[in-house]
Amino acid sequence: MFVSLNPIIISNMPKEKPSSAFKLKQLVTDFGENIFSTDSKILFCKVCEIKVASEKRFSIVQYINTEKHKASFIRFQKNNERKNLQQLMPTTSKKSDFNLDLSRAMLAANIPLNKLANPQFKSFLAKYTGQNIPVESTLRIGYIDDCYTEKMNEIKKLINGKKIWISMDETTDIEGRYIVNTIIGILSHDGPGEIFLINVEELDKTNHSSICKAFDRSLFLIWPEGLHYNDVLLFLTDAAPYMKKAARHLQVFYTKMVHVTCLAHELHRVAEDIHSHFPVDDLVANVKKIFRKFPHRLQIFKTFEPDLALPPEPILTCWGTWISAAIYYCEHFKSIKHVVESFDSNDSVAIKKAQDVLKSQTLQANLIYIKSNFE
Repeated sequence: MFVSLNPIIISNMPKEKPSSAFKLKQLVTDFGENIFSTDSKILFCKVCEIKVASEKRFSIVQYINTEKHKASFIRFQKNNERKNLQQLMPTTSKKSDFNLDLSRAMLAANIPLNKLANPQFKSFLAKYTGQNIPVESTLRIGYIDDCYTEKMNEIKKLINGKKIWISMDETTDIEGRYIVNTIIGILSHDGPGEIFLINVEELDKTNHSSICKAFDRSLFLIWPEGLHYNDVLLFLTDAAPYMKKAARHLQVFYTKMVHVTCLAHELHRVAEDIHSHFPVDDLVANVKKIFRKFPHRLQIFKTFEPDLALPPEPILTCWGTWISAAIYYCEHFKSIKHVVESFDSNDSVAIKKAQDVLKSQTLQANLIYIKSNFE
């Protein structure tokens, strides 16, 4: 009797690779949901508020061990402790509705909180409200965060499910710090939508990388559960090279976003180009110097030309003011020449230079050309 044994064939079925979204969620679970989050596309560090490379597990371990992350984690813990204490405040001492309303009113009216230290203002409020007026620190510690949370929740509701545009601009404050401001607006079919300033932050340095990080951090404020990449349709900036580079990098993730540079900046560049082609700057600059901080010369000007406005004081960084000044000198060339030539050339170097420039044969022709073509 023969027994046939059918061999059992075990096929080596290929294992399905886990999706990138699953990998990211697993990484968040492994390394801590209090530190990392994900929107199924990127791994985001809540502590440093930046995207983290997630291709290799080892790179995340290296990132966690960096000094920058460790320092940020300490600050993050302290901030959480402070927030937890603030959340416990209502249970230990009831917050004042008056203080909250006062905070809302002062913020809405753009009144600095330190104005509460003004005796007259404080007595006025106390007299007509019958309330104890708090000091600035009371509002700043106990109520401003509530106002901020209220406003951000209001913005989140307004933009929910809507397409938006975003604009960023970097400037330098009086202390030389790099400050970037981020505003967003709702894109509407039937007219202009509402506009909101959602973030003002200091940058360590100004380059495309810092702008990209600030861009994501700003949008995480309104979409903390995950970025809505397809809802950002327009990015408006100036024409700085680092802004253009940042836009190109961001468009990899925000695939529907169009980058547009500000038209006003382009007009400024046109004005600069015109300025470089026509040698009339000596007239504009020196006449400006003649009258600045010299009241007696202004009086002479008004004596000769009582109905004529004083010569403009253009600033090259203020778009178009130089062209406006050139047009002014074109329209009132004879009057300005008459006044300037009445001054003693020995009184000032600027007077002598202006008088010499006014003798130029091509000066008036250049002014006429600027007025005819660029007004």
